[in-house]
Amino acid sequence: MSHPIRGYLSELSEQLHLEPSEKGEILRELRAHIEDRAQELADSGMSTDDALSQAMREMGGSRTIAAGLYEVHSRRSWYHAGLAALPHILLSLMFALHLWTAPVWVSLLLGLALVISVLGWRAGRPTWTFPWLGYCLMVPLISWGLAMSAVGYGAWGIITTGSLPFGIPIYFGSLLYIGVSLWIVIRIVSRVARRDWLMASLTVLPIPFLAYWFLYFYDNDELFSTSGERVGRSLQEMDSSAAIVFLILAVATAVFFRVGRRAVRVALLAITAPSIVVLAWVSYQGGVGQMAVFGFAALSLIVLFAPALFGKSPAGIARAARHGIRSLTR
Repeated sequence: MSHPIRGYLSELSEQLHLEPSEKGEILRELRAHIEDRAQELADSGMSTDDALSQAMREMGGSRTIAAGLYEVHSRRSWYHAGLAALPHILLSLMFALHLWTAPVWVSLLLGLALVISVLGWRAGRPTWTFPWLGYCLMVPLISWGLAMSAVGYGAWGIITTGSLPFGIPIYFGSLLYIGVSLWIVIRIVSRVARRDWLMASLTVLPIPFLAYWFLYFYDNDELFSTSGERVGRSLQEMDSSAAIVFLILAVATAVFFRVGRRAVRVALLAITAPSIVVLAWVSYQGGVGQMAVFGFAALSLIVLFAPALFGKSPAGIARAARHGIRSLTR
């Protein structure tokens, strides 16, 4: 009697994107309910196999059951929503108070994010820790970008002068680090996405804006060629805009944790990611051009939904393929 139930619950588990402990408890309760109902039907004269099939039919399709359970159990308290939004609030305060230029404050925030992420990872990865993890990913991503710049600068040197600006070991180390840092990011994101790709999308939500922010400084040479007073005024204006962006991220994260419907969560992230990039461009009024910013907005959606590629296990992909083949042959 247990084999059909195991298959049904395994399929349901693939679609139930909840914390492991919570998912395990729900699956045990569903198993007990199916077995009890099957026993009632068997006692009334139905055969064992028919009773079990009837009990699972009464339970409903695994996809429908998973969607209903997700909506009920994924909705978090205001306490957890506040903890998830806290890193964005701290970044907003850092920009509002113009503290991001002080390495000690940046180091403290990154250190706090790293500690919370590591402790959360060891404690079973509670969902509110994922926004903290997103800022930890900025370290390998930024260093990856610097390594790519070094390699690009070397390639440009060969094209223009026929020689490398730096020694070969530097470029060899840069290429090696590009691979290592990219592997670290992909591995972490894929681990989160296997549990729920939507949580992985929430994790990487601030990355497109931060990438645009770094590119703005890289592209806007005039900002640093003007007088000190004008530079200070421009930086204050940009910091105010960045503070607003991180407040928007905080609000979006809190709403994400308070709503239970998966479709609403997807729509919320899909609206937030490109909107903050466009908002930053409108606020800064400089740097990269209009076409580039809309390219960044489109790229933000690609980054946002890329974790969906890691969201299914091989067994889940095989099941989806079999379901598609059956649909085509009907």
